[in-house]
Amino acid sequence: MKWEIPENITPPTMGGKYLWADLYLLDHWRIQKNILTDHYRLLDDHNNRRAQGSYQHCLEKLNHFKITLDLKFPSSHIFLILHGLGRHRKSMEKLTQFMNGHGFSAYSLNYPSTFLTLKDHTDNLEYLLNHLEGIDSISFIGHSLGGLIARSLLSRKEGWRKKIEAKHLIMLGTPNNGARIADMMSGSKLFHMIAGPSGQDVRPINVQKLSLPDIPTLVIAGGRGTKTGYNPIFGEDNDGIVTVNETKIDNMSNFKQVNVIHTTIMDHPQSLKAILDFIHQN
Repeated sequence: MKWEIPENITPPTMGGKYLWADLYLLDHWRIQKNILTDHYRLLDDHNNRRAQGSYQHCLEKLNHFKITLDLKFPSSHIFLILHGLGRHRKSMEKLTQFMNGHGFSAYSLNYPSTFLTLKDHTDNLEYLLNHLEGIDSISFIGHSLGGLIARSLLSRKEGWRKKIEAKHLIMLGTPNNGARIADMMSGSKLFHMIAGPSGQDVRPINVQKLSLPDIPTLVIAGGRGTKTGYNPIFGEDNDGIVTVNETKIDNMSNFKQVNVIHTTIMDHPQSLKAILDFIHQN
């Protein structure tokens, strides 16, 4: 006998980490899909589960709450924040709170980074973008792989791009020329198991297929300002995982290097300041 929690009980969740993909967003409410079971759930703004089952069922429940609670985005311009490979949306919490604290409407999205390909992640988030309500313009902030997903989204010119203006792209530690470390580890079964399909998508041969962004772009790189950086195996400055040169892109509008490692580049005060300065200038 299958046991399920009744929907009149709203148990707290962890908001979806490694196994959940956000497919629908309305302010801080979201519909997520479990990558293993293919079932859906509706989470409220406190990550309490308000419905579960099929996507249509969760959408109907959300429409009910939209009317009864007057749910809507507080602004017609939002920032969507995308975490990196092997991370989850909570890893971008400090940055999200920073943006909200400065008067922006910012939302950190979740995607199962180690289970799907870059194309799959793009497809899921494109669906989310195509179903946004009351949004006229959007900006992206991506850490590492998240920046590549944002670039992939921007390369698609139909759907949401015909009705929503894309205003800014901000990438932190993103391997815009591909990550050499992924090439180094591509023959390792352990790397395949840990990083999943996206671990292959960040290899230089695959990243080079992405289109250049067509909106104002800020690149923030981590490094020590030395010949060996944080990881001497690269023979050039790096944040421990991605080299400074790997982050640079031909048509970037601004570039900032910060003395910080890859995993915390989005939290560094200089990164946060650079983001604000870039937004105010563009």
